[in-house]
Amino acid sequence: MRQGTEHAIGDHSDPRRVAALFDLDRTITRQGTFTPFLMTVVRKHPAKALHAVPIAVAAVRYRLGLISRKRLKEIMLKRVLGGLDRQEVSAYAAAFVADWCRSGLRPGARRALADHKAAGHLLVLATASMDFYAEEFGQKLGFDAVVATKSVWDENGRLSGLIDGENCYGDAKLRAIQQALPRLRREFRLISYSDHHTDAPLLRWTDAAVAIEPTRKLRAIADAEGFETQDWDR
Repeated sequence: MRQGTEHAIGDHSDPRRVAALFDLDRTITRQGTFTPFLMTVVRKHPAKALHAVPIAVAAVRYRLGLISRKRLKEIMLKRVLGGLDRQEVSAYAAAFVADWCRSGLRPGARRALADHKAAGHLLVLATASMDFYAEEFGQKLGFDAVVATKSVWDENGRLSGLIDGENCYGDAKLRAIQQALPRLRREFRLISYSDHHTDAPLLRWTDAAVAIEPTRKLRAIADAEGFETQDWDR
């Protein structure tokens, strides 16, 4: 059985500081954020709604296993955000995050973040969401570090629609954390929070793991491996 969360954090025999790693979509937020973010742009640029058909075709191809999740995300990015400059994208991100921080977060996530911050713990946001708005969430919510899917900008400072490296999802998320924060595992006692079974590699890597409103598959993993589960909607 894995250590319970309270025991792992309260283990004073271990002199290392605590670092708390949070997923974003459906862990901190009530819903996924990628499509809603794109829709905020479409509402400002109605002509981009014409891209709905090719995006739907790409989504079907993804579900049939013909393209990767990364490629689907790139198609959506290029169709909706491709060609926008950094200032435009940053403005959309700031407005989107401010709105979601008012009404789109789970109450339990706010409490957990406040508790960790009050205890002086390092806060890491680790998400498959795109960096240009994940970093805005990180700043707004008081995270010390953000690990997210990296966007590519052309020589004129415009979003290309491509992803730099891997989509930060599943095993790739753990690799991204290890690459971005190579001393984390050695210098900190780690606790991770996620709603989704694809984060199982990350949850197993940390000293304590908490499943938040878990998917059915993650609940089964949590039951089998002794992860704590919590309801953050109460």
